[in-house]
Amino acid sequence: MVINGRNPERLEAARSELSQEGLTVTAHAADVAEAEQCRALVRHAIDAFGRLDVLVNNAGLSTEEALLQEIQPQVFQQILSVNVLGSVYPTHFALPHLLKSRGHVLFISSAAGLRGLPGHSPYCTSKMALTALAESLRLELRPQGVEVGIAYLGFTENDPQKKVLRADGQPVPLRPRSPIPPEPVDRVARRIVRMTETGRFKAVFSPLARLLHLTNRFLPGMVSWILARKHSDH
Repeated sequence: MVINGRNPERLEAARSELSQEGLTVTAHAADVAEAEQCRALVRHAIDAFGRLDVLVNNAGLSTEEALLQEIQPQVFQQILSVNVLGSVYPTHFALPHLLKSRGHVLFISSAAGLRGLPGHSPYCTSKMALTALAESLRLELRPQGVEVGIAYLGFTENDPQKKVLRADGQPVPLRPRSPIPPEPVDRVARRIVRMTETGRFKAVFSPLARLLHLTNRFLPGMVSWILARKHSDH
């Protein structure tokens, strides 16, 4: 297993913790919003293990709640660079190896990728874009033996050090988002592993995300009314 992140110290701490669980893990620091760093990341995986079977695109960056007119253009660009190109670039360089192994590529999206939410247009835009990417790749790659999947996560436990961007681009600590208890990371991770084992294309995690998905499918007008009402109360 190869894990990736931008902070070498935190990345090494994660690698050490996983190794203590008996896993064979290497770590490679890279910014997935940079194409050449993704090329080096994939090369590291091949050098370390000789093959590539599964790629999980999990990079994610968000903003505090803000209206579009309040968000600086470079902030929107940064969100798209990390959340969209940060999945495109690793996949691009991994595909020759995944084709050889007839492997699996998985995209981690969000309930925000199922429905646009007021005050979160950059994040919702980026996560919805992953659906288009996954659907396109599935049609391209399935005949060649590569499985594609996309998981829509609900509220999930976050790293206590996780930060989001203010409308002006300043990183700030993530505030508590909901009174609903977040799903434990290990439970979500097991579901992701199960997706790759079964070859399932789409999965909506957490009861809240599934409720949003079903309600938006059959009663979109009601969802719009609820979201608009909730936003107007802020």
